[in-house]
Amino acid sequence: MNHYYTSDEERVSKTLIDTRTRKAKANALSRQYWEFGYNFCVDCLRSSGVMLDCSHTISVNDAQKSRRTELAWDVDNIQIRCRECHIEHDKKSRI
Repeated sequence: MNHYYTSDEERVSKTLIDTRTRKAKANALSRQYWEFGYNFCVDCLRSSGVMLDCSHTISVNDAQKSRRTELAWDVDNIQIRCRECHIEHDKKSRI
């Protein structure tokens, strides 16, 4: 399936989802940097010497399945986490 739906019944392609999500991740990083002057993991607060990821609170997959695809590009659904905390978050989300 190459198309998904938002809660407003907008039909969106996977390509459009990916494009909007990429922009939202950049905005999330910019927002954190603008507010604090640097990027850091919201869970462990580390900033240097770690790879930082943009982690979805509600995964893109779950958003698509529940017809709330707009959560994929909702900046408020994206948290900055180090790779270690991101992996741990994803494990807890699947339980």
